[in-house]
Amino acid sequence: MADTDPAAGFGPLESSKTALLTTYRPGGEPVGTPVSITVAGGKAYFVTASDSGKARRLADNADVTLASCTVSGKVTGDAVAGRARLLDPEERRRTAKGLLKPTGGCSGAWSYIGSSTARGWSCSRAPRS
Repeated sequence: MADTDPAAGFGPLESSKTALLTTYRPGGEPVGTPVSITVAGGKAYFVTASDSGKARRLADNADVTLASCTVSGKVTGDAVAGRARLLDPEERRRTAKGLLKPTGGCSGAWSYIGSSTARGWSCSRAPRS
């Protein structure tokens, strides 16, 4: 079960470079994908191509969970519930310059940073239900 305490921030993910991002199909089926992340200011940030399945699912449903994982997606920590939000262009530039850095096995994801087809996302903790 995902931790939903918004006061806790993304503490469990602060030392992670990769997290399993779980998004949801319209029928509610979860889809997990490893993504490179950074955590700053109580938010987790990741980048994905605007035409990816993740981006389409996030456009329909912003509810997500993030859990520390290996580059191949093997979960290594507790899941944290959140809500994803598309960054505006200025936030994206700031984030790309100051926060997001390439990591080992996920360097392909970082080719999107300079691409007009990439979109930056931030996740905030979900309120407790």
